[in-house]
Amino acid sequence: MIRMIASDLDGTLLEPVERLPEGLYETLDRLDRLGITFVAASGRQYDNLRRLFAPAARKMGFICENGALNILRGEEIKLQGIEREMAVAIVRRLMQMPVEILVSGRHTCYVSPGNRAFTDDMVYRLRNTIAVVDRLDMLDDEYLKVSAYSPNGVAGFAAALQEEWGSKLNAVVSGQCWFDFGTASKETGIRAMMDAMQLKRDEVAAFGDQFNDVSMLDAVGHPFIMSTATDKLKSRGYHVCDKVLPILRKIAENGGELS
Repeated sequence: MIRMIASDLDGTLLEPVERLPEGLYETLDRLDRLGITFVAASGRQYDNLRRLFAPAARKMGFICENGALNILRGEEIKLQGIEREMAVAIVRRLMQMPVEILVSGRHTCYVSPGNRAFTDDMVYRLRNTIAVVDRLDMLDDEYLKVSAYSPNGVAGFAAALQEEWGSKLNAVVSGQCWFDFGTASKETGIRAMMDAMQLKRDEVAAFGDQFNDVSMLDAVGHPFIMSTATDKLKSRGYHVCDKVLPILRKIAENGGELS
């Protein structure tokens, strides 16, 4: 029986206008009554995710900041940030590039004051808790994750950043316009959840659509990749699906089984 289901958000669970699919909460309630915990796995911060899933948050798990901060039913179970010297070096490298930088601390995200439109997007569209600071390389906070954002996409520089930093920490494409750095991963997050609940691989399902989801998908017994993912990801042998909610409903209807 499946006892935990984790899902990426952007490009996976969320609808194109960044809404949760209609009917999700009813399905999550059915899963909860079966003893199945739903986990939102994202590069987003905890405050953002908690607000997004407010009606169900106290019963859920959250893999936040790509695994750097992990919350299960309101309790922190694992925190794993970037060593400060390395984080500062990454920030200073990104400052030389035509990208916006988002630094994730423990309780807030940090941006520089240079681009008001970017900051407004983080606050009003993504609903992040944000602090504007003059020096992203001199924060009085933990560096959980460092992200680079390019509205024109990250494909043009992703390979170079992976070559430069990939041997030192996780340096991954997390969306068409996003590139993330961190020592944690969604795998460390899902394993922390599995350990906390004493679950085996075949008791866990997960959904994703990007390369930063691969480690999580490989850690569970029932991995699903979205049909919109690249052929390289779809060739890894995962189940392929168009939407997450119909699979969740199927599991609920089958009493915790896929079929």
